[in-house]
Amino acid sequence: MQVDYIVVGFGLAGLAFVVELEKANKSFIVIDNNPNRPSRVVGGMYNPIILKRFTPAWQAHEMWQVAHSFYKELEKKFSKEYLFPFEIRRILQSVEEQNNWVVASDKAVMCDYMKPDIIQESIAGIKAPFGFGKLINVGRVAGEMLLEDYKSYLLSKNLLKIDTFDYDSLLINEKSISYKTIKAKQVVFSEGSYIHQNPFFNYLPMQVAKGELLVIEVPKLTIDFTIKSSVFMVPFGNNQYVVGATYNWKDKSFDATDLAQQELEEKLKRFLKLPYRIVATKVGIRPTVKDRRPLVGQHPKYTNLAVLNGLGTRGVIIAPAIAKTLFNAIENKHEIPKEMSVERFQSLYTDNN
Repeated sequence: MQVDYIVVGFGLAGLAFVVELEKANKSFIVIDNNPNRPSRVVGGMYNPIILKRFTPAWQAHEMWQVAHSFYKELEKKFSKEYLFPFEIRRILQSVEEQNNWVVASDKAVMCDYMKPDIIQESIAGIKAPFGFGKLINVGRVAGEMLLEDYKSYLLSKNLLKIDTFDYDSLLINEKSISYKTIKAKQVVFSEGSYIHQNPFFNYLPMQVAKGELLVIEVPKLTIDFTIKSSVFMVPFGNNQYVVGATYNWKDKSFDATDLAQQELEEKLKRFLKLPYRIVATKVGIRPTVKDRRPLVGQHPKYTNLAVLNGLGTRGVIIAPAIAKTLFNAIENKHEIPKEMSVERFQSLYTDNN
């Protein structure tokens, strides 16, 4: 088989890069060892604002403009809805936070999302004595559904191989690459947390954070907006809500833990004063980098190997934009911004080689 690209890994990063390949009529094959593994769990919130500090997340506003069009195109492609807009209400904890909210809402970028008026609405069962700050132009992407639909689409066209990638079978020449029976011009690795197993890019300082979520049912609560306090509570219909998430930098397993459930329930009960039952637990692995920037670029020695990784907690926002950036770097020799380029870790590669 002869293709232009081999894409290894099919999370949001791999999906976004495949979309770029299809737009450019590039041939490709995706190799993914287990599309249903727990790390595929995607919370899916799109929110360009850091609600802890009332500041914009790095390039999130600009990247969301790209992402919004991206998801709309995929809705047309599969005749499904993947974008679910809703407002977020941030529970304010003091008069000082009320003042900080009003001040922040008047700033550039922030004013596109933060409404200046403090909402003093009383909601039965929700403790919010200082009211809510309201975010608009935010919501959720049904990431898991999208990944499943695209996976089925690729399988129907024989463009997805479910297999563990064997790095020892990769033969690299100056102008081409051979992998078993496949010949390609370029390999793009979008393996998420599995980058540590990749001998070509394991020098990159990837950090893995385990996150756990609860799915709860609250029979006496029916709201159509997300509540943010020390945790998010996201509505999913039928009186069900997703509560999360935890961060665990040590435990790398895909097992739900009592400790995480205890932490989430403790934070939930600070503002939710209604009975609920736990319907399910979910576990995901977040690939993040110490400087909270993605990893985008070509290998220092083998330029026909590239990486697209490190999406962190805002993957649904940044994946389409960084996939486009990598594609243009490979095909059109565009420069990758320094903040996201793997070149910022060149010294780590040099030290290890």
